Amino acid sequence: MSALAGLLLLVAWNMSEIHHALRMLRVAPKSDITVLVGCYLLTVVFDMVIAVSVGVVLAALLFMRRMAELTKVRFIDEDYPETERHLPEGVVIYEIAGPLFFGAAQNAMGQLDTVDGKVRVVVLALGRVPTIDATGIVALDGAIDRLRKQKKLVVIAGPLPEPRRIFDRAKIGSEHEHVYFTDTLDKAVGLAGGLAEVSPISTRRTSQA
Repeated sequence: MSALAGLLLLVAWNMSEIHHALRMLRVAPKSDITVLVGCYLLTVVFDMVIAVSVGVVLAALLFMRRMAELTKVRFIDEDYPETERHLPEGVVIYEIAGPLFFGAAQNAMGQLDTVDGKVRVVVLALGRVPTIDATGIVALDGAIDRLRKQKKLVVIAGPLPEPRRIFDRAKIGSEHEHVYFTDTLDKAVGLAGGLAEVSPISTRRTSQA
């Protein structure tokens, strides 16, 4: 038993890779250090099963937080390099870049409430959204409904993010008469310019770009 204990201590020391752990403590983000130290303490105080379970949950939450921070949004109300058209009066582009899910969706869609009252058409540029989940669709649908109450038209510019089946299942285009879809941002700006010349109250969908 004494010999076996010594062997186990040697194996544990070699598996710990202490030099890598020390380097991680020096250069890793504080969130990663928290997970590392937390798992270590839980292993010592309780057991490895609890430590691994808590570590996986913490790592998943940190991953979702980082992904949410990657999503950037901005309003564009002047010339935009990705479209050949000049933005007409009463039109604003709301560009979303990054995955649209979980906390990022609520934050991105919430900022649409700050649209200027003079804006008649909002172009939602989703060409840089690589993926969107059910949470993102719900947030998007809620934001579109709030824009309808503000009597603003919405043009969603693609290409739409994957998976497309979520967008199709949501039926945003068929359930909202004030929403239009286009394949490109340039087409969206052109369509928005024409819609901006008509009162949003009297505008009804007659065709889809």
